[in-house]
Amino acid sequence: MIIIRNIFLTIIAASLLMPSLSFAMTDELVEIYEERGDLQGAFDPDTYQGIEGSGAGFLIDLEDWARQYGWQAYDELSDYAPEVAPATYLGLSNAPLIATPNYIVIDDQTGAILAAQSAGQSWPIASITKLMTAKTALDYGLDGGGIGSVEDEDDVGGAKLWVYGGTTFTVIDLLKATLVASANNAANAIARLTGFEKEDFVSKMNLVAQSLNLRSTVFVDPTGIEVDNVSTAREVAYFASEVFANENLRKIAGTSGIHIEALNDDNYTRDISSTNWLLYDSAYDDVYVTAGKTGYLPEAGWNLVVRMHPMGDSEDKSVLIVLLGSDGRRESCDDAATLARWAWDNFNWERSSLNLATE
Repeated sequence: MIIIRNIFLTIIAASLLMPSLSFAMTDELVEIYEERGDLQGAFDPDTYQGIEGSGAGFLIDLEDWARQYGWQAYDELSDYAPEVAPATYLGLSNAPLIATPNYIVIDDQTGAILAAQSAGQSWPIASITKLMTAKTALDYGLDGGGIGSVEDEDDVGGAKLWVYGGTTFTVIDLLKATLVASANNAANAIARLTGFEKEDFVSKMNLVAQSLNLRSTVFVDPTGIEVDNVSTAREVAYFASEVFANENLRKIAGTSGIHIEALNDDNYTRDISSTNWLLYDSAYDDVYVTAGKTGYLPEAGWNLVVRMHPMGDSEDKSVLIVLLGSDGRRESCDDAATLARWAWDNFNWERSSLNLATE
């Protein structure tokens, strides 16, 4: 288990624009990279991605290192510092032992990693894939105010809207069905409504992942039903943060239940609860969830990404938690709540502005 404190470690531990592959670094960061052999051994000189099995650990790329640690050691890396001070570890207790094998806990406001275990382990992410489906569709021109149908070809089994082919919905309702109900045919419909063939749309999903420099994230279908949709806890946290930066997607992903109606079938109206129990189960009344997504495959176990803060408290204490491979849905929710409560109790969440800009 790795506990990340907000001091520099000397060892390496909402845009809707068309994504592009660009790994521009500040000149100062490149100069530091060229001076330090340990960084050169940890991050690829062409892409600056972390090298698997190296000292980069679960860090995504050189800029991830700069945002986590580098800015605290080098004044010239102040551009990578958060706007406010990260939560600081009080040293009261280590991160709790939980059953889920792979997890990460992040200070949502600053991106600082507070705790992690096997956060670089590649894992089937199942329906967490749908977060990238929604983001990619919007990035590539999906009309959020439009109308679309669910067709027979969209049905790949698993969770779905039980409708006849040709049933039409607003695109917003299809996005709700994708992210709240985790309906596979709704996710495929969203992908199809972009005008791309499924294979082309999946290629676009992978382009978005590449634009974020995610070396371990690969998509093979828009729903997550295929076991070869893989990522890591660290990389899921990174792209989930990008998705939740979109206010509309964040609101949908933080909804406990939806009401949807077919536009061409007066008999089809449904109220569907979220697959994320943290949103409404009384066992979690002390947490306030602002966004999240679940995923399950027999080969993956139960996966969860969730953004939350203490009920009745400030969003300044918001944490983003990813868990991959829990044995059950209840276990994933319990472990997420346990990690969140530990973080709130063991870090100082008083925020102060960081004015590190250099002349």
